[in-house]
Amino acid sequence: ETVRLDGQMPASHSAVEMSGVSAAMKFEAAVEGFLKPLNGKFKLRATEVDFEPGGALGNHYHVGPGIRRVLAGELTVVDAETGREQQVGAGEYFYESGEKSFRVYNGGTQPAKLLVMELLPATLQGSAMVALARRSELEEEGKRLQKLLCPTE
Repeated sequence: ETVRLDGQMPASHSAVEMSGVSAAMKFEAAVEGFLKPLNGKFKLRATEVDFEPGGALGNHYHVGPGIRRVLAGELTVVDAETGREQQVGAGEYFYESGEKSFRVYNGGTQPAKLLVMELLPATLQGSAMVALARRSELEEEGKRLQKLLCPTE
């Protein structure tokens, strides 16, 4: 079964607002190793995201959790629920659980680059960013994956 969240709802509900931002997936590999219950069910993905000065990603969720590292410039990460802002500069890291909504913008005068490293369902195709209107889909996918990994719960 393929998880493809980016094509299952009307365009008005599926897109994350973006301006002055471009992304390129750089690496993707299936999870393999000693954590046998995860093997073949998840993959790791690395994506570089470029932000022009003034560039922004609107409020969004992610299909899976991940670590982020600012490679160049400075970005502002805003928790959509609390409004708390965090300035993250080159060489610094932050974490997104996937189930909390954030927006990210470059308020500076220089371009910024973000490395997104995340754990995703192995069958996911396309973007791992999901618009706020699609939270219930993510919750259902989480339940499905939990049954796959923990069939007795």
